Amino acid sequence: MLVLDNNLLSDYLDGKESAQAFLRGHESEPWAVSGIVLYEAYMGSVHGYIDGDVETIREAVTTSMDVLAITDRTAQEAAHVQEQLLERGVPADHPDTLIAASAREHGGTFATAEKHFWEERVQEVLDIARYDPY
Repeated sequence: MLVLDNNLLSDYLDGKESAQAFLRGHESEPWAVSGIVLYEAYMGSVHGYIDGDVETIREAVTTSMDVLAITDRTAQEAAHVQEQLLERGVPADHPDTLIAASAREHGGTFATAEKHFWEERVQEVLDIARYDPY
């Protein structure tokens, strides 16, 4: 399962070719987003950063991918991920850690443009797919 970060989801929803090409390379895998990423997309819509209204985004996301719930188990997984990253000297922001932990909790690969996740030390902890829109 490929779990999309907000940067990839936003680019996908905006129809950017970099996101389209990246996801074509992962067509054989199921796609998912964490509930927090879906919320971030809604807020992008509300604030005008993503084209489309909340309902259009909800339909686009829920018809093409799963939405992973954030639970107590996810929070615990995020704490473990953060501990492991801190041990390696590469802490991540709390929301990013929660999203990445959601991917790990479900046995997925976290697809992100956040370059600090691309570091080898992070990849010892998390399965990362590098989305490079640049």
